[in-house]
Amino acid sequence: MARGCGLALASIAAFSAVVVTGITLYVWVGPPDVVLAVLLAPLILCGIVVGHDVSRRRAFAAEERRLLARERDHVRRTVDLVMDPALTEEERLAVLDCFIPRLAEDQPDAPGPERCVVVSELSLPSRALLERARQAVSTVYSSQVMRRRLLDGLANEVLLPGQLWEIATLLRTQTHLQEEQHRARQGVVTPELLAVLEPQQEALNRSVAAVTARVEGLERYARRVQEADAALRAREALDNNDKYRALLAHTDDTDGMRALAAHGDALEETLAKSVREAIEAGQTLAP
Repeated sequence: MARGCGLALASIAAFSAVVVTGITLYVWVGPPDVVLAVLLAPLILCGIVVGHDVSRRRAFAAEERRLLARERDHVRRTVDLVMDPALTEEERLAVLDCFIPRLAEDQPDAPGPERCVVVSELSLPSRALLERARQAVSTVYSSQVMRRRLLDGLANEVLLPGQLWEIATLLRTQTHLQEEQHRARQGVVTPELLAVLEPQQEALNRSVAAVTARVEGLERYARRVQEADAALRAREALDNNDKYRALLAHTDDTDGMRALAAHGDALEETLAKSVREAIEAGQTLAP
């Protein structure tokens, strides 16, 4: 690109010199046709050089954008990451760029490793817990009651990503401490060493139990959402009751019609209760 800019500047300088020469010839020598030919030839040449350079730089920039988009998409598909939900879109892209070999060393302003968790670096039990949490969140996001905005928007749009991020970072810390415990127990284990390691292991176990409880809380919320979805499907099926009332009316079944109407009223309350319980379960996720 620097070479192209140099050529363009050289062309402009040459054109300026020719313009000065042409004006001098016009003033002192003439005729106009000769001067015009002298001016037009380098002008056209300069325009071709500059146009080619601009076109080449635009093509290079477009190709670089296409290549970067492909590389980022490859990172998304091959590197399992949990990112801090507080990251901006630009910062998220910078995190992805850190996993592109040709760009990895040229990201001085990229968010630090503490702003994302690489799932493959977690222990197998930690990965299993994270997958359970992700599945619960995915269940909520894919639900009908979520799409219809019947749930607490704060719980879904703010608390759930925050919960998932906190769980991921805790699992990362636990993995590092578990590896530390494993290294410390290599070789001869003395009573003095155990006196140090056992309380640490107990603290680690308590932390694992607490994170497991948080994951179970997400799963309970997801279950409530599924129940609300089931009630919503029942409510939609209730819209078909007119067909069944018509059938009962045709058969002169008055008692059946009353029972169907009463069932419909009860189902309305069931739906309202299920959505209400799902909202309450989501609110318990708040710290």
